[in-house]
Amino acid sequence: IDQHAAHERVLFEKLRDRSRTAPKAGQRLLVPETVDLGFREAHALEKVIDELSPFGLMIEPFGGNTFVIKSVPAFLSGRDVKPLIIVIAESLATVGHSSGLHKSLEQCCQIIACHGAIRANQQLTDPQISGLLEQLDACDNPSHCPHGRPTWIRWDQTALERLFKRIV
Repeated sequence: IDQHAAHERVLFEKLRDRSRTAPKAGQRLLVPETVDLGFREAHALEKVIDELSPFGLMIEPFGGNTFVIKSVPAFLSGRDVKPLIIVIAESLATVGHSSGLHKSLEQCCQIIACHGAIRANQQLTDPQISGLLEQLDACDNPSHCPHGRPTWIRWDQTALERLFKRIV
């Protein structure tokens, strides 16, 4: 199991589903943060600000190429959100709306899930592992993260023996 990819899949599907059922569900920041972007990135982000609120991101223009971040998805509270906003804005500026707004928002959702997911080398307790596996089992597509990487790989006994050169 790739715990980062698995958690990323779980968060992605939660975000996607929450945006349909409980719009604007986010954790308000006690102290809003500002982020400065380049012209292209600021222009691209400004076009989709309203569409990001169902994912829990409340961002407002703050003058020029500066934006203020007022809320984030709850699983991102306590993390540095500036890099997330920068990656989203860069992605939007690169891809643009050529593939459509829905595709752009899905890509933003993927980025949010990736930034909020547990890290590959992060130690998990047995209950956390069990919880993650249960959540992964409940996903629509538990076999791959939103970017397409596998969340798990299965090796049977024969495959392992081949890897150890016990079977040719």
